[in-house]
Amino acid sequence: MNTPESKTVKASPHWLLSPWAILAGVVLGCVIGIKYKSLAEYLTIPADIFLALIQMCVIPIIVTAVISSLSRLVARRVSGRFLSRLAVVFISGLIFASLVGLVAGVLGRPGENLDESARARIGQMILKYEVEATNKDSAESGQLSVFLKGMVPANVFKAFSQGQMLAILFFCIAFGIALGFVRTSAARVTSLVMEALYEAFQKLFSWVMYVLPFGLCVLFASQVSHMGLTIFKTLIKFIGVFYLTAFFLFVFYNTLIWWRRGGGYFQPVIALRETFLVALGTSSSYATMPSAMRCLREKLNVDKTTANLVIPLGVSVHPQGKVMYFVLATILIAQVYNVSLGFQGIMIALIGSIFAAMGATGIPGPATLSILAVVLTPLGLPAQTAVILLMAIDPLTNPVLTVVNIFGNCTATVLAEERPAVR
Repeated sequence: MNTPESKTVKASPHWLLSPWAILAGVVLGCVIGIKYKSLAEYLTIPADIFLALIQMCVIPIIVTAVISSLSRLVARRVSGRFLSRLAVVFISGLIFASLVGLVAGVLGRPGENLDESARARIGQMILKYEVEATNKDSAESGQLSVFLKGMVPANVFKAFSQGQMLAILFFCIAFGIALGFVRTSAARVTSLVMEALYEAFQKLFSWVMYVLPFGLCVLFASQVSHMGLTIFKTLIKFIGVFYLTAFFLFVFYNTLIWWRRGGGYFQPVIALRETFLVALGTSSSYATMPSAMRCLREKLNVDKTTANLVIPLGVSVHPQGKVMYFVLATILIAQVYNVSLGFQGIMIALIGSIFAAMGATGIPGPATLSILAVVLTPLGLPAQTAVILLMAIDPLTNPVLTVVNIFGNCTATVLAEERPAVR
């Protein structure tokens, strides 16, 4: 039966969200940037407006997602023993994923395909870049301490007004936990309001995403007109390094579940194959959660309560694949700009990527990349360049990234269970 509501849904321009529409926008932008440079100059303003639209939604989504998820977790009064084991699993997983991304970036060297002239053009266009023109040792000596101090906001309202993402994340985590410990009806209502606001901001952002192909078109037209196509050659190597790293994590997760549950070595992959197909098709960890919880219960005999708690929580605060990707992307941009991070820079990349990935779980689609500023800005690297470049390959990386995220949380669920049932 065709109702007015169903006709409205059918009329929605969902084709604008397809990978083909996004790719068409990127290609058209490159053509304009190369062939019609004068036109590309006029597109600078709409490009800035598009980036502003994305950034407008990022902070509200982060705030509402983190506060609501953490307050809901604490309010459930889960046993301390289980939470301690789960915390160890989550923290170990995040640290391991960040180290894997670091090793992959150092060994794969995805950002070293550019010659010096290309780097010079990019640097002149984007940034008043002073890292190499100053004393690196003196700058680096206080780099990590400034980063750590910046995690705790002395003035929360100032942090929000200035867009200090790391400080905002720290505040939201602390506030969400505190809200969960308040056992009053007002606290429960506040948590529900946060969830409602999160849904509203998600809806607002879904509207913004309908202009993504056009936004990428004007962004690439503006950027390519200044720097040419040389820099995009490095993305081919970056995609290859990313795929190999994701495959390594996939094998590692399968091995952990097999070691924990027993049975055939490929049983975890077979049991979760439906979940992987949903993840590849939707590129959404949230949309994949129901399938993951059902497959864990029915195919791997995981306790229902454990699966229903760990999977939703893990999707929010344990995005191992995204942590790996953010570290790898940071190494990419540092290598493109020929910047040696040093020990303190590496520590910022590792710690910052964990916080950034946790904050980005509530942000849909390519906008998750905008939170890379948490990591890149303290290192003096141009976050805008990273966002533009990584948006171009998001249709190729995001489905695989979703599979890694959901498989990592399925593994965490199996490891956190008290008495695993060996089949």
